[in-house]
Amino acid sequence: MNKTHIFNMKIPLYEVDIGGGVYHGNYYHLFELARESMFEDIGFTYSEMMDCGNHLAVAEARCTYRKPLRYNEAITISSKIIQISSRSLKIDQEIRNKNNEELTTVLHLHLVCINHEGRAAILPQKLKEAIELRG
Repeated sequence: MNKTHIFNMKIPLYEVDIGGGVYHGNYYHLFELARESMFEDIGFTYSEMMDCGNHLAVAEARCTYRKPLRYNEAITISSKIIQISSRSLKIDQEIRNKNNEELTTVLHLHLVCINHEGRAAILPQKLKEAIELRG
């Protein structure tokens, strides 16, 4: 669980508001893209999670905005699983400007495994094994 996943991208136009910066709620789209890439690299995709009859729901999200992101800005999003329990994951994510590595945004996230009935469920064993092996 000590491996940090790196995801690179440029800010697309559709994430930017009329003021020229990424709208505050849209930062979560960027973080989600990076998490999806992290789970793919770990070897357990969201599709596999859904095939198990579960999904990961956000129980808590705390985002700190340090500097605005602008259209077409090259960024790096780092994602790290910092805690795993029987039913949940805690993930820390950071966005940095790719050119100067300046920290722009930090997210602390607590995800809970939920079944299709909306009840907390145990994380799939295959996901835990993938995290321990590659994460």
